[in-house]
Amino acid sequence: ADRLRQRILAREMEPGAWIDELKLCSELGISRTPMREALKVLAAEGLVTMKLRRGAYVTEMSERDVQEAYQLLALLESDAAA
Repeated sequence: ADRLRQRILAREMEPGAWIDELKLCSELGISRTPMREALKVLAAEGLVTMKLRRGAYVTEMSERDVQEAYQLLALLESDAAA
């Protein structure tokens, strides 16, 4: 999930682009199960949109959306650490 998150935020994976699970699995050297779990995590964070019978897509987000997401994650992580 961390590696995919970095790729999405660095715009290596374009907003709105379909995520080719098999290609990413071979690039990262993992099976489909951890890939699907990572996509679920990213979907919960709003970085990935899951479409029934169509797969996963990179969520189209503005720079402001990304900043707000990081602010929210920072708040949640600090609460979790406490």
